[in-house]
Amino acid sequence: MKTLIVYFSFTGNNEVLAKTIAKDLDGDVLQITEPKKRGMFRIMLDMLFNRFPKIDNQEILWQKYDHVLLMAPIWNYLIAHPMKSFIRKNREQLKDYSFITLCSGRETQKEKITKQLKKLAKYGPKAIIEFEILKLPTYEEQKDSIYKVTQDDLNTFRQEDVYQRLLRSYSAKEEIVQ
Repeated sequence: MKTLIVYFSFTGNNEVLAKTIAKDLDGDVLQITEPKKRGMFRIMLDMLFNRFPKIDNQEILWQKYDHVLLMAPIWNYLIAHPMKSFIRKNREQLKDYSFITLCSGRETQKEKITKQLKKLAKYGPKAIIEFEILKLPTYEEQKDSIYKVTQDDLNTFRQEDVYQRLLRSYSAKEEIVQ
């Protein structure tokens, strides 16, 4: 089973996770990029007005892949808007996909993500995996920058049962069980 991992990462955290998962699954990686640099003000406007920002065009040989893993941050229960643009643009090819995010794991978030994905892609995902970042940044970390995922975080995620089931589903070519 060949996998394409498509990610959008504002702070670099989902990029680190995407590249880690790509190694574990021997998958290909594709980054969603935008023609204009994204800042917090644009994020707020996208959320407020439910905008679909322009993303750079990329050639994808869809027939090469059995499954697509989409990875993006969640901003106030919403899938990051560049990922939403990608899904809407490629909805016809996204019949067999899953969604993974690094997030705060807020209550009812998974249900809201599922609803958004079904609306955008026409099909629901095979699985949604939320890797919760439980460690809150210290004052010093907040002052200097945004929280960055660590190797310890990645090791913890890799040990989670949901991640192990994901890996087994690829090695055994089984259905992904949430």
